Amino acid sequence: MKAFNSIVWILTISLFVTGCKKTSACISSGGGTGGSGIISVSPEHYGLYIDTCTIYIKYGTLDAPANGIYDDSQVCHLPAGDTVPVATFTNLKAGLYYFYGYGHHVGYSYVSGGKPYTLCTEKTTNIFLTTYAP
Repeated sequence: MKAFNSIVWILTISLFVTGCKKTSACISSGGGTGGSGIISVSPEHYGLYIDTCTIYIKYGTLDAPANGIYDDSQVCHLPAGDTVPVATFTNLKAGLYYFYGYGHHVGYSYVSGGKPYTLCTEKTTNIFLTTYAP
């Protein structure tokens, strides 16, 4: 019985040791220009792309700015041969970002929406920004 208990104890400890994973080393602050990250934002409304849209970006936060002032903006454009409108923000550091889009939709007049995003590593990433009618 003692041998059985020892084996169960060793197996239990082994499972705990091998089952533990390190948490993500994702940055929970910062953001802004000066890095090599690229975020491309494509606005959509119920599955349809919004091609006449301006995307605003706020650095260092996951919330919309209380004063309504953003750090930068880009007008969406259609890359050659593509049907997906995109606003591209370049030279970004790893960190926190908040995106807000405001544009014109054929069926709803104007639409808008916001989305927080955390860039964990300075890489190229694409995100979709869901918009809603006011």
